[in-house]
Amino acid sequence: MRTPPVDVVMRVVRSLRARGMEPALGGSGLLVALGLTEIAHDWDLTVDSPEAAVREALDDGGFRFSDGTGGDPLYATRRRFIIDGGGHSIDLLVGFALRSADEVVPLPSQVTGSWRGLPLADPVVWERAYVLLGRPKKAAALRQWLNEDPQAERPQRKFLG
Repeated sequence: MRTPPVDVVMRVVRSLRARGMEPALGGSGLLVALGLTEIAHDWDLTVDSPEAAVREALDDGGFRFSDGTGGDPLYATRRRFIIDGGGHSIDLLVGFALRSADEVVPLPSQVTGSWRGLPLADPVVWERAYVLLGRPKKAAALRQWLNEDPQAERPQRKFLG
């Protein structure tokens, strides 16, 4: 398993939590945490909080970041902050949402467990996100994981706390 270093993303999580926000790790980081892939090239965090509060938390935490909102018409996310993670990036999606053929689909930031101290996003939300993003293999992997025997031991269950 290969991931970017955890130190900066953990600092982002702590900074947001210190202000009462609850971020959630999604994307390939979630897939690695659930044992569905071996590599995460970057970190994707979501949070459902006011943009100004998120920006303030990043400023106060001393993070270098830019506004990466816009550019891809598929995304309806309120704000995308790209945080310098020291050789890799951390995407912080504020009000994560995607466009389908006929509507904007909000994808709520819900924490369902933890892994390596990182709060894990809801796999159901990310399965839907991957369908909308046109990434059928990732969506199928999450769907299969969600449909496994509910009594089976899963990485996410091990780390609930």
